[in-house]
Amino acid sequence: MTRPAANGGVVAITVLLFAVACIPPRPSPTPAPTAPATPTPSPTSSSVVVDPALLDLLPSDIEGVALKADPDTASEIAAEGSIAPFVSAIALASAFGPLATDTPGDYVVVTVARLRPGTFSDLFYRGWRDTFDAAVCEQAGGVDGHAETEIGGHQTFIGTCSGGVHTYHVHLPAQDAIVSMQGLGEGRYAEHVIAGLTE
Repeated sequence: MTRPAANGGVVAITVLLFAVACIPPRPSPTPAPTAPATPTPSPTSSSVVVDPALLDLLPSDIEGVALKADPDTASEIAAEGSIAPFVSAIALASAFGPLATDTPGDYVVVTVARLRPGTFSDLFYRGWRDTFDAAVCEQAGGVDGHAETEIGGHQTFIGTCSGGVHTYHVHLPAQDAIVSMQGLGEGRYAEHVIAGLTE
């Protein structure tokens, strides 16, 4: 699967583009997720910074498979002007297990976004999740369902694509950050990430 160019649309006011961050570099039914911004924020010209320290919230590995930072992709996303009113800092990481012979291997792609003060609300979070899930599932059969559970003490929202890909979202109030993931595979890497969150 070649890596497609980032794309976006309009959801309420602005769609935050996380396309290039969430395409696994191997054949899979996984599309490019986006994260939405729903409420109208106060205008701001502040830039988005790539903050590797955000990855300290994540475990360093998943059962021996390293969770590797992706600062280049994070920089591309940070440069997208439409995210600046909502996000102050981002970081990205991914983990890929061994390739299976008859199915795609386990993987997870993680985006950690620190929001600007006053941005988070239930409405904003719902819009973020819905647009992210719709974008991930667009090329994987569409959104098949949603669930809510607790993993490692964290309220976790899970989306399911008809093609088997899952999305995960956790809000970390102390950091005012959202951890959004897409993943596939019996290893359930995303659930291990959530269970290992340090907040």
